[in-house]
Amino acid sequence: MRTAPDKVTDKVTDAEKALLELLIENPALTYAALAGKLGISRKSVSSRIKSLKEKGIIRRIGSDTKGSWEIIQ
Repeated sequence: MRTAPDKVTDKVTDAEKALLELLIENPALTYAALAGKLGISRKSVSSRIKSLKEKGIIRRIGSDTKGSWEIIQ
């Protein structure tokens, strides 16, 4: 399993790191799929995604339905 580079994970919480690891494995995962895999609500996924975007760690490429997540750092 691939892991996030240490430089990236220094900035994130353990909860965000778990989400980031899933996005590294499959950048096309939806909020619902992430919530299911992490055992949390979609709202929690949304908050963690927002935080990662604000930190400049991830960004969305393409549309909300057919796009994917890109790890910036």
